[in-house]
Amino acid sequence: MIIDSISCAERYHGLHLGIDRVLEAVKEYTPENYPGGRIPLDGENIYLNLLEYDTHSPAEGMTEAHRAYIDVMYMVEGTEVVYVKPVHRLQRVTREYDALIDALLAEVDEDSSEIRLMPGDFLVLFPEDAHAPACFADQSVHVKKIIGKVKTDL
Repeated sequence: MIIDSISCAERYHGLHLGIDRVLEAVKEYTPENYPGGRIPLDGENIYLNLLEYDTHSPAEGMTEAHRAYIDVMYMVEGTEVVYVKPVHRLQRVTREYDALIDALLAEVDEDSSEIRLMPGDFLVLFPEDAHAPACFADQSVHVKKIIGKVKTDL
């Protein structure tokens, strides 16, 4: 897992070609320049999902973990909490990994670590990083967030 500000993204250059592409691409989006939808960078290998939604309570959240894709989250507007925990430590798995949806699902464990994403922050989640995104800390807020999807086998 990596959490940092987009202004520091160059520190991670060369870690993974797909992550480099996503971190460069998200820089062009602002709250005013935010078309929403899916934007391919390299077909199914690397793409962006530009999402807009209201955050919810952790109790309404669901922890997920992927194997086929690395998630690169970038907060454009608003603030949310992402709960993270190593996959092998999950206590309450509700659905074992399903390759059709590229996800293992679990309840949010009380001992998950809390990551607060604010505008300009990015979070890289690898297959071993289970995560419950879109949660609020105090109250629901509207967010604009990009989730870059990067194939793990690039």
